[in-house]
Amino acid sequence: MTCGSKSSIYESRLRKKVDILKGKWHWIFILSLFSLWNESQIVWLGLWFLLILFYIHQRRKPKSWLFFILSSASILFFSHYSSFEDTHYEVNKENTFIEGEIRSNPEIHPTHITFTLNDSLTKEKILINVYDYNERYTDSFQYGASCQITGTLTTPIPARNPGAFDYQSYLQSMGIFVQMNVKETDIECTGQGWIAFPLNIKQQILTSLELRYESSSYNWIKALIFGDKSQLSAHLITDFQHWNLSHLLAISGLHVGLIILFLYLLCTRVFQMSVERTKYLLLILLPIYAILANGAPPVLRAVFMAEVLFLSSLFKWRWSLIDVISVTGIFFIILDPTLITQLSFQFSFLVTFSLILSSKILVMTPSFLWGSLYVSFISQMVLIPLQLLHFYYVSPLSLLANLLFVPYFSFIVIPITLIAVLLSWTPTLLTLPIDFFLTNIHEPFLNTLLSFANGQKFLWVIGEISLLTIGVYYALFYVFMKQLEGNRRKPALVFASLLVLLLLAEQLKPYFNPHGQVTMLDVGQGDTIVIELPKRKGIIMIDAAAEVTLPFDDETEVEENATAKRIIQPFLWSKGITKIDHLIITHADQDHAGSYPFIMEQFDVKNLYTHRDMKIDKKLSTSAQYQPLSEGMKLNIAGTSFYVLHPKQEYEYQSENNKSIVLLTRLGNQSFLFTGDIDSEIEHKLMERYPKLQVDILKVAHHGSEFSTSERFLKSTRPKHALISVGRNNIYGHPAYEAITRLQQQQINIHRTDKHGAIIYIFTANQGTFSHMYP
Repeated sequence: MTCGSKSSIYESRLRKKVDILKGKWHWIFILSLFSLWNESQIVWLGLWFLLILFYIHQRRKPKSWLFFILSSASILFFSHYSSFEDTHYEVNKENTFIEGEIRSNPEIHPTHITFTLNDSLTKEKILINVYDYNERYTDSFQYGASCQITGTLTTPIPARNPGAFDYQSYLQSMGIFVQMNVKETDIECTGQGWIAFPLNIKQQILTSLELRYESSSYNWIKALIFGDKSQLSAHLITDFQHWNLSHLLAISGLHVGLIILFLYLLCTRVFQMSVERTKYLLLILLPIYAILANGAPPVLRAVFMAEVLFLSSLFKWRWSLIDVISVTGIFFIILDPTLITQLSFQFSFLVTFSLILSSKILVMTPSFLWGSLYVSFISQMVLIPLQLLHFYYVSPLSLLANLLFVPYFSFIVIPITLIAVLLSWTPTLLTLPIDFFLTNIHEPFLNTLLSFANGQKFLWVIGEISLLTIGVYYALFYVFMKQLEGNRRKPALVFASLLVLLLLAEQLKPYFNPHGQVTMLDVGQGDTIVIELPKRKGIIMIDAAAEVTLPFDDETEVEENATAKRIIQPFLWSKGITKIDHLIITHADQDHAGSYPFIMEQFDVKNLYTHRDMKIDKKLSTSAQYQPLSEGMKLNIAGTSFYVLHPKQEYEYQSENNKSIVLLTRLGNQSFLFTGDIDSEIEHKLMERYPKLQVDILKVAHHGSEFSTSERFLKSTRPKHALISVGRNNIYGHPAYEAITRLQQQQINIHRTDKHGAIIYIFTANQGTFSHMYP
């Protein structure tokens, strides 16, 4: 037997073994994901048990043992491969010295520069924040540069409120567990890596584009072609989020596919290149573009899939799309297991998998319009559980919005921005029409359309859903799609109805929950307290703080309504709350009332209360019943009474703080006293007016100021628990040492938002218990 015939036999045998796995790679990918995500050995042992059952069921099929062995190997490998380990560094130790390479493109902020450093000793990623930098030296912060840094390593702060963005988890999803804040004098970087070369080219392109086009045109080109939407307006980005159009602003498979199509037609039609040469050229250009587009997971996924498909075409490999996407996923989680916790990775692969598995349905569509409708429908439906898990709402009308915007961006805006890049070095006369379109037609068109159709008005806020609900949803969705694939419309309609009923049940859960909850949100130096009565019989909010001192780490300036947008609204939405029955503003200071206009605009507020001297914007209060509160009044809310102890109606107070509304109520068989910002003078007057006043839980007045919470008042009211809403490291020195000492002397349990994050009191009719965001 000749050598050639032997090799052909071996090749034939190998191909047969590989063919056995054809169409099964997605199972290996799914098993790998679950193995990576395991928190105990029980999880992957359970997976192995299911795999054995599957093997027994399929054992009569030839060579099924190969699939079983490879799947078992993937479970074992990924169960022990996960890199979700905590840091080995000693945090909060001063003058820590580290050496390493910059492994990200530095981001320049108004006050600091950030980049990721790979420690040469531990191989861990560290987020570096460089403050007090001189622009002349920023050129040394290049991708691949070697750096020597001295500073203090700290652990990123996790979410301090329920429902809020968790910065610590976000960094951990990228494999970063510590950060270091340094001054430029404490860092020295030299050299650069090979990847800095394409990044420098990118910067040159961006500089050329910025000089050539108007700022609004440049911002769109930068966002749609290079993946940097930082210059687009926050309002526009929010509107796109509410309409589930964010995928149009972030480079995704859609963008990469359009760019491949554009370059393919350009090479084959304009430059008359052969199809084979064009594919080889795209094999080289696509990885370069992935670097230029910041290497986001959707871009990497689309580029890698395109590379595999081009190679398969060139070398006559037989790969199905489902196997290509599965092998792509396996490849990326081997490179970086933390990718599975990144939202962009989850969204990208979930949508792509769903569309590939739905190919039979898409092929049956009678027209392009129906095909687009099905693609949009499947993409939206499969993402609903993740959407609710992270953002707490869905947009029922987003299907229609995608039908309008996806073709508009696909066939007009993205091709025009790509042409704008190619023409950036040509005479200005050729770029003027593009500039005119993006600046004077495209942007005004979007602004007009989005302002006319306010996306938030059409949101269905359900709240955070459980993992059990997610599992049931996907099971029902799978059966629904199988019925649709078989053209069985009536069963499909039944399962579609069950999906809607499942979401409705999730939204209605609070109305059957016998527990109520009091949450003192950590809003920095301010007050916001939300009271949920059992079975959702009433939602009461006491105060709505805005920014006084900066409530967020490592920031020197914040956006308008930052506290409301980042803390209050996410918390309410995570609970499925869109209606506030009673909004009580104790007094007019910014740290108590600053966010109330935003709350009035964004939520359905039924009743608004303030003291009689506070000026109310009539435009905001038209939809709510307004009533000033004064001593002696009582609010009866679903059987729970709130007694107003202060201020007097006819009395003139010298300070706004002493006009604060003071409320007494009983929740979970415990009495609460909410005191606003009153000082010791008002406390003593309360003692005179109500000599028998005793409370179980005291909201400490004025964030623990030394001029409040007097010893006489504490001895008279005898609280067991004290709640202090105060900003971390605030400039006022709150809570004052004197106030804390007085509380400790009375042996009162102290709960502080600066130390504990949000303070939560869960109660039933007879009892209640405290918990904190931080133990």
